[in-house]
Amino acid sequence: MFKPGDKLNPYDPAALDHPAGQDAWESRLRAGTSPMTPNLAKMLGDPATSQSFIENILKADAAERERTGETVEQQMLREKREWAVADAKSAELKIQGNDAFKIGDYKAAFAVYTACIHLSSHEPLYSLNRAAVALKLKLYETAVQDASDAIDKGNFHRAKAHFRRGQAKCFLGDWNKAEEDYNQALKLQPGDRSIVEQIAELKRLRGLSTDKQSAWISAHEPAKLSDIFESHDLKRRVEELLKPSAN
Repeated sequence: MFKPGDKLNPYDPAALDHPAGQDAWESRLRAGTSPMTPNLAKMLGDPATSQSFIENILKADAAERERTGETVEQQMLREKREWAVADAKSAELKIQGNDAFKIGDYKAAFAVYTACIHLSSHEPLYSLNRAAVALKLKLYETAVQDASDAIDKGNFHRAKAHFRRGQAKCFLGDWNKAEEDYNQALKLQPGDRSIVEQIAELKRLRGLSTDKQSAWISAHEPAKLSDIFESHDLKRRVEELLKPSAN
């Protein structure tokens, strides 16, 4: 999400040296490019909510410094290093996920993107990618949630997020909501062929008889996570992926 050397990047230790100092994160929010926007920006716009939120963060940070014996600066630098390491790891894993997706190993891709989300929950791309995998696995509820998370996390590929959520809603038989997402996707990406085709497909489905509509929905019955992964298999895969790389 951030460019190398970007002084406003809150995950780059160099950001601490930015002339804006503590205002750096506020600059990100105002610019609409923070990984915390738009939800956090909206929340911070409410004085009562923002005050409570900030007070809780300060209390938690103070409790952690008391436990670790760190100064404020030491704590900030350590957290930035940890975030940077986690983001580097998730970016590395993403390549594995992309490769697995390309060859149709959707179970592996799902596990990889789950690990990426665990490491870098602020990054919308991983939720967006897992939504695509979830569609392939017929995990439509998961696809809806992941696409919604990607939308909530910022403006990154919002058209794709709306499109994928629309696809999942369509398979779930929630055609009104699917239409809303398709229309929003088309508004963000006018003339996109895939979106136009799905809108046309939705129109076709609505023109079918009730019996045929029911048959179509039944033919696309959603799967459950337990249908895809055996007991503890997903957890085991993710834990294995999260292990530090051997040097």
